[in-house]
Parts: sequence; C-alpha cells; structure tokens
Amino acid sequence: MSRLAIKSDWMLIQSILLLLGLSFDYLCSSIIFCPVVGFFLFLGFVLVNWPEFTLKKSWGGLPNWVTLSRLLLVIIAPFFCDYTLAVGILALSIVLLDGVDGFLARKLNQITPFGAQLDMETDAFFCLVFSLLISINHPELSWVLIAGSMRYTYKIITSIIAKNGFQESKKKYARYSAGVYFFSLLLFFFMDGTLAKTVLIVGNGLVLVSFSISFYEYFKFNK
Repeated sequence: MSRLAIKSDWMLIQSILLLLGLSFDYLCSSIIFCPVVGFFLFLGFVLVNWPEFTLKKSWGGLPNWVTLSRLLLVIIAPFFCDYTLAVGILALSIVLLDGVDGFLARKLNQITPFGAQLDMETDAFFCLVFSLLISINHPELSWVLIAGSMRYTYKIITSIIAKNGFQESKKKYARYSAGVYFFSLLLFFFMDGTLAKTVLIVGNGLVLVSFSISFYEYFKFNK
C-alpha cells in the first residue's frame, strides 16, 4: 500500500473514531474517550510516517515539535474543564502557537507536506475538542458540535461518495473563516452571556458556509 493510501485511510479511520468518541462523550456528558482516542490516533500517525516526520531533521525539527505541543495542549484541555480560565489560557496558547509552527517552518526551511498535514489535523482536532467542551458545559449551545465536527463529517461523506480526480483548491475565504472560528472558540472562555454566544454564532456560521461551498463544489464535480 502506498504512503498516500495509508494517509488517506488514516484520515478516514480518524474521522470515524473521533465522531464515535464525540457521540459517546456527549451522551455521557463527559469528555474522556475523544481525547484518549485522538492521542493514540495521532501517535500512530506520527510513527507510521516517521520518515516524513524526520525528513528535514533526524529529530523531527522544531516546527513539528511545536505542532505536537499544540496537540498535547488540546488533549489535556478536557482535564481542566471545571476551570474556565485555565481552558481559556490553553485555547489561547494553542491558537497563538498555530502561527508559530508555520513561521518556523518557513524561517528554518523545514516545510514538508507531512508537517502541513499534521498542522491541519491538529487544527481540526482543536475544533472538535473545544466545541465538545462548550457543549458539555453549556448544553444549550450543543449546536456548536455541528461546525466542530464538520471537518470529519466532510471526510467521511467524500470517502463514501468518492469522486476520482477531484482536487480541492485552497481558498482565502476558507482560511479567514477558519481563523475567525478559532478565535470564536477561544473568546468564548473570556466572555459572558449574549456577547459570547454572538461570537460563537458568527464563527460557526462562517465555517458552515465555507463547508457548504466545499460540498457544493465536490458534488458538482463530474469527472
């Protein structure tokens, strides 16, 4: 099996298991299964792709380790779910470090396809875990799970209804939408009441519009 096929299969398996973990944790009003499964999935992903992880440096390189640090912060965040300020500080650290790994990769000439993939999947995992944290602590805001899990839902649907030859293009509006969404999840832990909810609505709305466009472009592709 090619490395590309392994990566694609991992992404599908990851999406299925994390959505199952999301459902389990939500129904049990806890958040244990999702971060634990995420930890082992990412550990396996790095080990299977170790040659790509160490492509630029034998020890992985600083940018990859910054991304792994972000991932570790996402995994430990649920264990501070009873402390809103602590979760907010962790979210702030994760969002701020999101730009650091990319900057270091360019500055140190350590840009790799695997590093970019690891960064993107860490972003998706951050959205899933923190939307789950919000929904469990604020059941009236459970609708945040729709946007929080959309990256994995998109992967599963496009895998089931495969369209060979489709290449999703990177769009500026999608990057901006994602940025606003990340900050909406972050700011929620530093705001109260109507303002916090409004910020969430804006961030979630932009992400859902962005994915709606992606779904439209995918299903209109006829090659």
